[in-house]
Amino acid sequence: MAKNLIIYYSRKGENYWNGSIKNIAKGNTEIVAEFIQKAVGGDLFEVDKKAI
Repeated sequence: MAKNLIIYYSRKGENYWNGSIKNIAKGNTEIVAEFIQKAVGGDLFEVDKKAI
């Protein structure tokens, strides 16, 4: 049986939203990656831009 790996990059923290800067805990891509994980199973891996 194959094991799934969901790799994603998501912008969280300070983001420009609706004319001001907001601090968000999770970006949209992270939320979608979690939905995919619940649907198909597997592990999540977040690409960290700071580590590059």
